[in-house]
Amino acid sequence: MASHFQIQKPYVLATLPRPFDPTTGRYVVSEVYGCAPGSKKRKRHELAVGIDGEAINIYNVSSARLVTSYPVPPQSLFSCPIASIRRKVEETQETSRYTFAATKESHQHKIIQFKDHVDVSDNTHSTTRSTLLDPGQPVICVAPIIAPAAQGLAGHQTSDDGLLVVRTDGKVTYLDAETLQKKWDSSPASLYQELPGASNADFRIDFCFPVPLSDLIHGIFKGDGGALSVFPDIKQNVSADAEVLVLISSHGSSRQQSRHLHIVAVLPSSQSSTGAQRQGIVQLHAIPIPSFVKEEASAASYRLDLRSGSLLELRGSTFNMYDLTTSLPKVTSTMELMGTTSFLRLSKSSLLCTTPTHLSIYNPVYRSLQNSVPVDLDTDTDLATCFLAAYFSRLELAVAIVDTNLVAIQLEAPILRTRKRRAEGLLIDSIGRGVQLTKRPSVRDTYGETETSIFSNYLPGSIRGEYWESWKIDEAKADALLNANDIRGLEKLLAQKFGIQVQNEARAPSGTNEEEPASSRTNTTSWTWPKTRAGYPPADRRWILYAISRAFQWNDAFPDDPTIPRLICQLPQSDIVNYLVDAGHLTLSNVKSALRRQLRDDEKADSFLAEQIVLRLADVDPSLELLVAYISATNLGAVELLLAVRTIMRSLELVQDPKKPPPKLLTNGSTDEAGVNGEGEAEAEADCQNIGMELDDLEDEIQKTVTYLNEDAGIRGNGLSVAFAKLGNCPGISMIKSLRVTFKPEEILSLIYLLRVELVRGAWTSRYLDTTDFERDSTLDAPPDGIVKLLADLLGRCVDSIGPGGWLLNDAVLSGDETGDFIASLKLEVSAALEGLEDVVYLRGIVGEAVKYCEAAKKPEMGDVVDKTKPILLHIKDSTAQALPLGLKTKDRISSQKIVSGGEIMERSQRETGHLRSQQVGHYSLERIAI
Repeated sequence: MASHFQIQKPYVLATLPRPFDPTTGRYVVSEVYGCAPGSKKRKRHELAVGIDGEAINIYNVSSARLVTSYPVPPQSLFSCPIASIRRKVEETQETSRYTFAATKESHQHKIIQFKDHVDVSDNTHSTTRSTLLDPGQPVICVAPIIAPAAQGLAGHQTSDDGLLVVRTDGKVTYLDAETLQKKWDSSPASLYQELPGASNADFRIDFCFPVPLSDLIHGIFKGDGGALSVFPDIKQNVSADAEVLVLISSHGSSRQQSRHLHIVAVLPSSQSSTGAQRQGIVQLHAIPIPSFVKEEASAASYRLDLRSGSLLELRGSTFNMYDLTTSLPKVTSTMELMGTTSFLRLSKSSLLCTTPTHLSIYNPVYRSLQNSVPVDLDTDTDLATCFLAAYFSRLELAVAIVDTNLVAIQLEAPILRTRKRRAEGLLIDSIGRGVQLTKRPSVRDTYGETETSIFSNYLPGSIRGEYWESWKIDEAKADALLNANDIRGLEKLLAQKFGIQVQNEARAPSGTNEEEPASSRTNTTSWTWPKTRAGYPPADRRWILYAISRAFQWNDAFPDDPTIPRLICQLPQSDIVNYLVDAGHLTLSNVKSALRRQLRDDEKADSFLAEQIVLRLADVDPSLELLVAYISATNLGAVELLLAVRTIMRSLELVQDPKKPPPKLLTNGSTDEAGVNGEGEAEAEADCQNIGMELDDLEDEIQKTVTYLNEDAGIRGNGLSVAFAKLGNCPGISMIKSLRVTFKPEEILSLIYLLRVELVRGAWTSRYLDTTDFERDSTLDAPPDGIVKLLADLLGRCVDSIGPGGWLLNDAVLSGDETGDFIASLKLEVSAALEGLEDVVYLRGIVGEAVKYCEAAKKPEMGDVVDKTKPILLHIKDSTAQALPLGLKTKDRISSQKIVSGGEIMERSQRETGHLRSQQVGHYSLERIAI
């Protein structure tokens, strides 16, 4: 079931009076709280709406009625939202409602108190008080500070009840909640004196919100009250239900602005021993908030969510969510919400936003759009002036002010199987609904530093926009160079797309003297290859596919003739092919994508296409250097690796190449008949030329064989080593299946013989006491121990691919006397393997106990630092004699550290170490104790 909110059609909850001056007047909206004796304050289903020059109206949202109204002078303007609280009196039925407002009349700042007291007889007594504030900055917040005692703000006032008035410059004034008499002022320096570069001139409070201290500790500090440990007076005397202020300040220039989050508590006057000197505020916590270099000119709106410990910010069209639970706040989500004017947090995974035409719900966790509906109020109102005021989760109702109407928006949360309505932010509901971001958030950008990275921006779309147009222009330009046979120009263009540097070289024309002047030479381009394959910069895959489709071509002339290759390399001497191979881009998936329109259904198999790629690389470079680079640089499967191994084995004459005829015998031809007619001499000369060519080919083959027998296979040997290592990492089942598909039985036997030769060369099949080449020649290094495991695995897979029928019953492979010789040699090898196992078991019985003792002796205890390069010497009686101790029993090692009370780790003294070791020595023992 979908887990996003359903937005119903908004309706008008109440019509608000217009401000006294509609051109400059505005509405301020705040939530109303209530509390009972012995409990924390809770949010009521009421809203307090302040109308400039008119009144303060309190509406009940659930019943859609006006609860009460307080008129204000026509010249008064509200500086900040209203603070209204309703509280019951202990052991009575009396209730009191206190409403505080900060207004500005002319150039004077005033605090107005409206009090409604309802006695037991339901008689309401209303009083109004006001006081003038000192000249200064406008008020940004008024926060009633309610005493945790049962009585307060209800006719029996306590000394701790008060009203905090916070101004934009950071000045805090504490008033008596009942009489509005000023008790003390706090200087703004208490907030910015510890901030680097802050001063009274540019310091400003942008946001202020009163919260309970207990909710703050459980939300932001995750239940850890250690943040208050540096203030023992606050920790001992301030109740958990006391309220603190969460402030967001900014200072600095508009281009480099620094922001901080402050947590401020009020010092109770009763805890002061020197009177008024201890009265004031104390800053419990101050941490920097990430600031961006390019701040938008528009003001930001904030929402604080204590449950998740996050701060929500909307600045212009950019929405940011900060995590306040970490040591330094960090941006966890950023969305570009174009046209958004206001927002409300519905849950951790749902955010309600308004635009001039729509109401939308976003998921800030996965940055996706959950739902969006157009707004139709059936009235002549403009949604551009919409302001989302509050959300009541129990009523599933959001309230907004649209023009002069108080509008209700009904939101239906999803119904789960537990029949509990709850907002769930699931990833499955966010897939395909992502909000496109122009730039990914990074740590350096968050704290005002610049970062240039190839991954800092999202990859452009490939089917539309400017990228598609530029791609078509560049593709047409590259095709024009290829059609004009300007290979150098094409290489230069593709090198630019691949991020490879190109340098010009002056080469002499073929057949000319190298010492000719430079004017007679031609300028060519040469690619500058990186030192390692990891040095290749990332390239656009579209250009990689383009290079493959132009460097290789699928031959459609004779598709049914198996002797004609299907894959043709059109640029064999170009650096483009070398780049595709060495950078690892010539994979099966890339070749299939580049040639997908030319491949037939029966040619899309991996074995067929891989064989074509390997054969073409071998034809382009007969020295097989290009093929070896293809094996080393490309992520290959078992099929491609086996085909490459077979190609190298054919070049070493280990496997018969089907394209080459069998070798001819050199015989003395009869020239009697040839000398009779006139054509005999010409035929004799042609035969001599053919014999000379065959001798040259035979000499090359002999040179290859001598090189291989001298254990210096060169490029081919390196290619086999890399291919065997990669085959060992392939799954056994896939290699066995690939062997049965690509190799013939005789080719598998040749591969087995090749692996056996590698075993013999590495001295893995010789006896341990036999003299090997590694002992005779000190320059040779013994192969690593992992090679024998690799060769054994490959041999086992080859045997499994043939099966028992292929070994004993396949007459096509072994016929005549070869069968008996093979079975006899197989019996000898099995006997040799059994002898080796017997020697291993015998040797294990001799040295097994000593190995176990050394392993137990070298096992470190807690706190020990063991030097693995230093051998352990075992002494008995005589320090010069090296032998195993009697009984082969190890003693418990004594750690160099110990854990004392409280969990502290301390170093153990030598005296204590010697005492503990002496306790391990038996009675009447002659063993020497060495510390």
